[in-house]
Amino acid sequence: MGTIATRVPIVLSATEVRTLPEEPLGHIPGVTHRVLWHDGASMAGVLTVEAGHRLGSHTHRVNEHHMWVVAGRARILGAELGPGSYVHIPSGIEHDIDATATEGCTVFYLYGQPEA
Repeated sequence: MGTIATRVPIVLSATEVRTLPEEPLGHIPGVTHRVLWHDGASMAGVLTVEAGHRLGSHTHRVNEHHMWVVAGRARILGAELGPGSYVHIPSGIEHDIDATATEGCTVFYLYGQPEA
């Protein structure tokens, strides 16, 4: 599953990111991601929700999300967001990435535990 965190820096060109395996996210149709980095508790990646699909409403008990929309449009936390938009979702907040009425979107995400 993507690149595992090490004590050395990771540098990926745009071409290298595009060649990472595009994996389905669970069994959710129309949702894929490329894992850029992970350490077991946290991860960074690029997630795509195709037009007409959605991630599905869910809540994380401990971890939080940071997301930056890099392409397309989707509804996140009740707002239709496009390229350049940023979202922070603390743990315990129900959320979705809904592209059922948009052209779909791609987001860069960080998923991890909040700082103490």
